[in-house]
Amino acid sequence: MPFCLASLSIKTYPVQGMMALTVWKRVALAWGAGLLSALAFPPFNALFLLWLSFPVLALLLAQATRDREAFWIGWAFAFGQLLISFYWIAGALFVDIKAFWWVLPFALCGLPAFLSIYYGLFAIMARRWSGRGLDFLIVVALGWFFADMLRGHLLTGFPWDILGYVWADHLPMMQSVRELGVEGLSLLTALLAVLPAGFFLKDMTRRQTFGAVIVAILLATGLYGLGVIRLRQAPQEFVPDVMLRLVQPQMDQVSKWDPQQKARDLEKLIRLSIEPTQGVKPTHVLWPETASAYYLAEEPEIRRMIAARLPKDAVLLTGSVRRQFDEAGELRYYNSLIAMDARGTIVAGYDKHHLVPFGEYMPFADIIPLKLVSMMGKPFTAGEGVRTIRVPGLPPLSGLVCYEAIFQGGVVEAADRPALLVNVTNDAWYKGTIGPAQHFLIARARAIEEGLPLVRIANQGKTAVIDPYGRVVKAIGYDRAGFVDSPLPKAIEETGTSDPLWKRDVSWMLVLLLLLSAGKIHYSRIATRRDS
Repeated sequence: MPFCLASLSIKTYPVQGMMALTVWKRVALAWGAGLLSALAFPPFNALFLLWLSFPVLALLLAQATRDREAFWIGWAFAFGQLLISFYWIAGALFVDIKAFWWVLPFALCGLPAFLSIYYGLFAIMARRWSGRGLDFLIVVALGWFFADMLRGHLLTGFPWDILGYVWADHLPMMQSVRELGVEGLSLLTALLAVLPAGFFLKDMTRRQTFGAVIVAILLATGLYGLGVIRLRQAPQEFVPDVMLRLVQPQMDQVSKWDPQQKARDLEKLIRLSIEPTQGVKPTHVLWPETASAYYLAEEPEIRRMIAARLPKDAVLLTGSVRRQFDEAGELRYYNSLIAMDARGTIVAGYDKHHLVPFGEYMPFADIIPLKLVSMMGKPFTAGEGVRTIRVPGLPPLSGLVCYEAIFQGGVVEAADRPALLVNVTNDAWYKGTIGPAQHFLIARARAIEEGLPLVRIANQGKTAVIDPYGRVVKAIGYDRAGFVDSPLPKAIEETGTSDPLWKRDVSWMLVLLLLLSAGKIHYSRIATRRDS
């Protein structure tokens, strides 16, 4: 009898305590739980907080009596999480804080507040469509997953720190994204995260809860174990006759656009590119996004000077701003990746197509009288889209400029699969924040998903060569200038019969299946009410 009473009190106390709170205190509790959930992501990696915070969200939604209450609980939880996950965005304003101080509250709170609306809407869905017990927890997990997908795809999309990235610093678990994609891993993680709430739901028996939790633990452990096996069995093969030199210059974001500074910055890039290393002769030199303030496409003398001083016969890949007049005679700016040969001739190029709102272009520019948060002060024009380019001496490659590397399924040209991903980025805007560390790990996920090596060159972030299993071959640490020489890993060969699940339109089939399942739960609940 004492055991039964203790069990009953454990099961009912949290729910009774939440019911005793006013609505806005429940909303505040949801916000606090959301703040805790953000610490499960890298670089904090407090994974255990996932199983403390998400059950609180589920229990709060289980007690919501009105749509408005459910909305604010879901919104507040997401706002707390995204506030921590996105705070680094405001760091860009401090490059010129005198000009942009008034934007600070909008950058710090506005984007999280807006994107949290998706999660508020999912909370309404959970309250309206939920069945009982396990059905309810499944709907909560599905709702979070759908909100993550909306955030990642609507209005240009921003899938930063969707739930699957809590595993981003755990390489064995991340091997599952090869088949599931990080979006599939997000769904699995959401299901795992809410299950402990079952211990406190009156419609779930202890047997049901323990059974669900054991299945979840076995599934997660199995995926982790398969990841360990995959990494142990994975060969590490390199492309012959290729030696890369990656240069991380650590240039200041403000002074780099000063006309008197650009010559000194270019000299620094060249010096790091030619510094001798015993027994190593680079065949390709790689510089980061907008590495030089020169418009290299327009200045053949500068290109020839660079080529003459680089290692003999070396090809240079670098980020560069490019200008071009359109058919109407208007000057357009492009954030580009260009390749030039040993004679200084540009032999390949790619223009960034997925531009950063408010940083590279102004949405609704005709009605929003705001200045770009950019040292350029001018909007960029989007390129034609993701495409494969050919650079002498390298396998076919897909160029990714800055945050283009965060989009699952958006980094390779399907009709012309590359064998290499090259991501040039700056990250100097966000020095001293969690942004560069998260950016590196999120980009690494693309290498695992696509089965392709990733060469990432940053100005002030983390520069690295990553193999198609996500293993770092060579790297330069954060916040230091330098270079690293590395061979180029080979890609995993992919055929039509070995395409990963997330590439076979399974993601859309899965969404349809989940919608049908949610509908079934909804109508089962209606039938139960009628029978009672």
